[in-house]
Amino acid sequence: MKKNRFSTYIVDFDRLVLFSYLSLCLIGLIAMVDITSVQSQMGYFYKQLLFTAISATVAILILYAFKLDKVRFTNNTWLVYVAIGMLIFVLIKGSAVKGATRAIRIGPLSFQPSFFARIALVFYYASILDKKNELLRQTKSILRFPENFPALSLLTIVVFGLILIEKHLSTIIIGGMTLLGMLFYAGIRKRILFIILIIGMIGGALIITQGDSFRMKRMRSFKKYSLFFPERDLSHSDDSDYQVRESLTALTSGGLLGTGISRGRGKHYYLPEARTDYVYTIIGEETGFIGAMVVFLLHCTLFFASMRIAERQENMYLKLLAAGMAMNIFCNVLVNTGVAMSILPPTGNTLPFISYGGSALLMDSIAVGVILNISAKRREL
Repeated sequence: MKKNRFSTYIVDFDRLVLFSYLSLCLIGLIAMVDITSVQSQMGYFYKQLLFTAISATVAILILYAFKLDKVRFTNNTWLVYVAIGMLIFVLIKGSAVKGATRAIRIGPLSFQPSFFARIALVFYYASILDKKNELLRQTKSILRFPENFPALSLLTIVVFGLILIEKHLSTIIIGGMTLLGMLFYAGIRKRILFIILIIGMIGGALIITQGDSFRMKRMRSFKKYSLFFPERDLSHSDDSDYQVRESLTALTSGGLLGTGISRGRGKHYYLPEARTDYVYTIIGEETGFIGAMVVFLLHCTLFFASMRIAERQENMYLKLLAAGMAMNIFCNVLVNTGVAMSILPPTGNTLPFISYGGSALLMDSIAVGVILNISAKRREL
C-alpha cells in the first residue's frame, strides 16, 4: 500500500535550533523597536513584526509539511533557473536604491532575488554533490572540475555574474564561502579547493580595484581604521570613512556592559544604516561586550547545532543540505559582525534574524525550516 505524506508524524526535532532562531528573532524585534522609536519611524518596527510572523510561520510549515528527501526534482536545477529569471527581471524592471538595482518592488514591499539565489544554489549543490560524490572525490585536477561538473560550474558563474551586475558583492562573497564550504564538506580534494579560492580572491581583487570607485573608497577606509594596519594616518578623513568611524566609536563606547538601551548614540542618526548593516553596532553600544557576545553565541549555537544535525544524517543529500543552510547563515553573520568591528572591509549586508528587512529574514527562516525538517524524527501512523 502506497503511503501518502500524512502517513507519518513528527515526534521530535532539534529544539536547540528552534530556541536559537526564536531568541534571535526576538532580539531583532527588541533592537528594531529601540532604534525606530527614537527615530520616530515605528512603521519599520511594525513591518519587521509582520516579516517575523510570516517568516516564522514559513519555517514551521517547512518543518511539518513534507520530507525533504522526497521532494527533490531534477537535481533542484529548476530552483536555479527561477533564481536566474528573477535576477534578470530585477535588472530590467527592478527598483534602484543608492545606485544599485537589486530589488523587485511590489507595492510597499520589496524582495531581493539575490537572497533567494543563495538558497537555490545550496539546494542545487546538495543534489549534484550527492549524486556525483564519487566523481567529486576522484577529480584530481582543477581543469577536470568544470569538465566533470559543467552545469554546476556554468550556473554558478551565471548567478554570480548577474548578482555582480546588481552591485551586490557581499552576497557573492557569502555565497562563495558557503559553496566552498559545501565542496569541502562533500570531500573535494584540498588542492582543487585552494585553487578555486585563489581564483575567487583574484577575481574579487580585480572587481574592487578595476570596478566601481566606491569599493576602493571602502578599502581605503578599512585600511585606515582596521586593527590589521597599525601604521595608519587618521589626520585626513572624508565621507567614505563616516560609517566605519562611527561604528567603532559606538562599539568602544559600549564597554563591557553597554551604555544602556535608552542611552545609545549611534541610533540617533549617527549611523544611517543602524536598522540594517550596523544593527550589531547598536547592540554592542547599548548592551556592551556581553550583549554583543550573547547575540554572536546564539548564532554560533544555531550553526553548531545545525552542523551536528548534518553529521548525524546517513543520507548524503540531507547531510549536505543541512550543512549548506547552516553555512549560508553563519557566513553572513561572520561578514556582518566583521564589518561592524572593522575586521572586514565595509560592505552592505544584514545580520541574520536581527536586521530590518523581509527578504533576508524570509530566506534565512526558510533555511532554518529546512534544518528543522532534516532534524525531525518521524513515526508511522
